[in-house]
Amino acid sequence: MNLMISSLEYDFHSLVKVAEMAGLAGVVSFHQAGDDYFVTFPDVADAPKMAADFRARLRGLENNIWNF
Repeated sequence: MNLMISSLEYDFHSLVKVAEMAGLAGVVSFHQAGDDYFVTFPDVADAPKMAADFRARLRGLENNIWNF
């Protein structure tokens, strides 16, 4: 499962920080896609849940909410 993340919304450092916060450091991969990023999740049954959690944490970061 892949997520496309716009570089206009988030920088690479923020994506890595959110992955660390979600316990996904070393589990997800980041790939440059032009100016944007692909976040690749492992091919497991929980991938959609991991991706949803990752997106929720990005929104939390955007809204300055760090309570996860």
